[in-house]
Amino acid sequence: MMMTRINTIGMAAKWLAVCWLVTSGGCSTSHETPSRSNAAVPSQTNEAPSADQPTLVAASPTNTTSSHSKEHTTFYRGTPGPATMPKVMLSKREESLCKVKVGDALPELQLPELQSREAKKLADLRGKKATVVIFWKSNRHMAREQLADVAADVIEPFGKEGVEVVGIAVEEQSGNAQGALRNAEAKFTNLLDADGKAFSQVGSERLPRTYVLDSHGKVAWFDIEYSLATRRELHDALRSITGSK
Repeated sequence: MMMTRINTIGMAAKWLAVCWLVTSGGCSTSHETPSRSNAAVPSQTNEAPSADQPTLVAASPTNTTSSHSKEHTTFYRGTPGPATMPKVMLSKREESLCKVKVGDALPELQLPELQSREAKKLADLRGKKATVVIFWKSNRHMAREQLADVAADVIEPFGKEGVEVVGIAVEEQSGNAQGALRNAEAKFTNLLDADGKAFSQVGSERLPRTYVLDSHGKVAWFDIEYSLATRRELHDALRSITGSK
């Protein structure tokens, strides 16, 4: 009985000693988890681009919360400098969709103007130095974005340099096409290719597509999609033709 009591007292003394060590910080566990404040935080620095890298400036995108608001992609312009005509790079599949290539003359198209319904020849609408021809369809998201971007990307910087813009709505009803132009606040000349026969002389399938014509009506550059690269290359193509900075 006496031995049992002694053992019980000894065990209690050991537990008291352990509790004292823990509360006084005299011991630590081998698997301690570091606090959140001690965790490594990656540094964020704004390093300036090197001399051989272009400085890119982003335009503020337009608010597109409304289904009827203008749709814009973000546009980046490189640093000013001599512009060269961009090369058109296509896969074999993409080439098969193009009947008109760089150096070719765009077909002599005559179509009704979208609002007045008056027949217009594309040749009569060409600019003194260059013409941007955009084939588009309102059910294509990127086409709607392009319609909204044309004023800032082409008309404002190059309109006074002898550049004209002509849109051609492909397989569209007049009302739908005019609605798309109103939503995009696009005010340049647009023709109506209601049955798609005019576009079929140029290519197939891919819309929107953009052609830059020189002063003689020959294709200097084109793209069969619409993206940031399209906008940069279109900008450079027009700078190259007009000699603008």
